[in-house]
Amino acid sequence: MKVTLRKAVIAVAALNLAYFGIEFAVARAIGSVSLFADSIDFLEDASLNFLIAIALGWSATNRARLGMALAGILLIPGLATLWTAWRSSWRRCRPRPLP
Repeated sequence: MKVTLRKAVIAVAALNLAYFGIEFAVARAIGSVSLFADSIDFLEDASLNFLIAIALGWSATNRARLGMALAGILLIPGLATLWTAWRSSWRRCRPRPLP
């Protein structure tokens, strides 16, 4: 059961990571803050899933420590979005619809 669950979690993490790459590249190409924020969310999902796959066999104490680390990871997308929005607000140009 754990092996099947671990494989499923790793597959989901890999798909999230792949879609992060695609969406990040498009966001950079057209200068879209919204797509950038969404791509960071996919990166966050991928990292959380990889950490969960690793922690499936850990003790309760170590899983609790991991939970604290995951809470910190959840702050990263919000901070990245705020930084990108602040940077873009000074540029005063709209995103290009096509690269």
